Amino acid sequence: MVESSGLLNRRTGLNLYRGFESLPLRHILLFWLTVLPVFGANWTEYKSGPFHVISDAGDKPARDRLMELEQLRHVLATELGKNDLQLVWPIKLVLFANQREYSGYALRQPFVVGGAETLAAWTADKPLPQDWLRALTRKFLEDNAGRMPDATENALCDLFSTIQVNATRVSIGAPPAERSRAWIKLQMLATQPDYAGRLHIYLNNLQQGADEAIAIKNSFDLSKAELESRVDAYAKGGTFAAAPASGLTINPNHDFIEAQVPESAVNELFAGLKAQGKEFPPDSPRGLLAKGTRPALELAAKANPRWAEPHLKLAGLETEPAAKVNELKTAATLEPRNSELWQELAKSQTAADQYADAEKSWMVAERAAANDTERERIHKTRIDFEEERAAFEIGEKKRLAEERAAELQRIKDSAAAEVHSAELAANQRMGGLKPGETAQAWWNDPDGQKVSGTLTRVDCMTEAMRLTVQPASGTAVRLMIRDPNKLTVKGKGQAEFVCGVQKPGRKINVVHNGKADAKLTTAGDVQVVEFP
Repeated sequence: MVESSGLLNRRTGLNLYRGFESLPLRHILLFWLTVLPVFGANWTEYKSGPFHVISDAGDKPARDRLMELEQLRHVLATELGKNDLQLVWPIKLVLFANQREYSGYALRQPFVVGGAETLAAWTADKPLPQDWLRALTRKFLEDNAGRMPDATENALCDLFSTIQVNATRVSIGAPPAERSRAWIKLQMLATQPDYAGRLHIYLNNLQQGADEAIAIKNSFDLSKAELESRVDAYAKGGTFAAAPASGLTINPNHDFIEAQVPESAVNELFAGLKAQGKEFPPDSPRGLLAKGTRPALELAAKANPRWAEPHLKLAGLETEPAAKVNELKTAATLEPRNSELWQELAKSQTAADQYADAEKSWMVAERAAANDTERERIHKTRIDFEEERAAFEIGEKKRLAEERAAELQRIKDSAAAEVHSAELAANQRMGGLKPGETAQAWWNDPDGQKVSGTLTRVDCMTEAMRLTVQPASGTAVRLMIRDPNKLTVKGKGQAEFVCGVQKPGRKINVVHNGKADAKLTTAGDVQVVEFP
């Protein structure tokens, strides 16, 4: 508005600098679009749940908009079988008085990200557009619902894009401009009395990963073919009227939190709208994320504990496999519908040899896939992973067996060396060796008792064995091997025993300590064994 006294603010009558009259018209218009909604305006915030409506358009339009948002949230929660729906980021809707004020802050899409919220803008003299309500429904699905078939989720968004709210009176099912078969099916289930009361069971089954045929049977006690036949008949009828839904009992004139908004906060909101999600205050959660340092990312995670992205970024900084897995697991848990996150977690768990956990992550990734094509690709990757896991386990068992065999051989070699040393010492005590003589064998050492005969039976006990040796004459002798790893084996053979009756019996020479064990009915403990 231009008067002889200069530019006049339409609310306060404040005269602005006369020099503006000399500016080009486009500069004057830009000035109005930039400062008029803020300068001197009475901006009020109305809050409920995750919604903040910031308006200078008067009390009733703001409360009506907030009521519309809360009713959508409530009815959608009911249909999804949820007690409450929340958002990772609160939504701040800036409601301008008219199209002229709004035009300077119009967004290219329904929402843009702000530093600590999701931002939106609209005008008080027009109803919220269907695309905006459809996008809001999508946000609630992404932040709250289990993955359902694409067609079902799209139909839900279309169904709630035409929600009609008049205070506590709510209806859903008014037809949008374009009507897919999936929308017709969902509209029938949501509006027709035979199905409406059980729609939440159907949608809840789908969210749990149930096949649609099972979800239909559990919900409506029909086969899938029968339900589809009824949908076909309903579609041919061509009558798609909205039906009442159970709305939220709330008084918009009294039950919403109301507060005046400081000019600095309003200016920050407008700056966020102007930035279109490309710039954020440096100390805001998204501003901290943009810094990318570990301290900044940790602060960002604390600022919004429901936000997965800081943990994903922190995982990228980790070099220790277990720490990387922990961050990715936190991120995937916070964003359970993100199939790519679960796949990344599965790969990191595989790298950390956490194969059982990786298998579970692959299964969740497959269930969270956005469509059948992606699901099939993940399924194939999962099968490849299972083959890799099986190969790893076989290799690991082989490695452990080889390590045990090497350790056993080391013990045997050490025992043989001790025996050899004792043989040398015995011969030296007897006056040493004459030319052409060989060392006297430890076998003939008179300190032990000797038994020669046929090994007829081996009784395997916990970490011990009992041998039955039948000499060439006389009764059989029972002897204990307390610790096979400490047994001295003479000659080049190995002391390998098979439990049970020996078929056929093996020739064996034994040296034992002669300490009988009445409980075990043994004559002594074996010290040296030889298979001649």
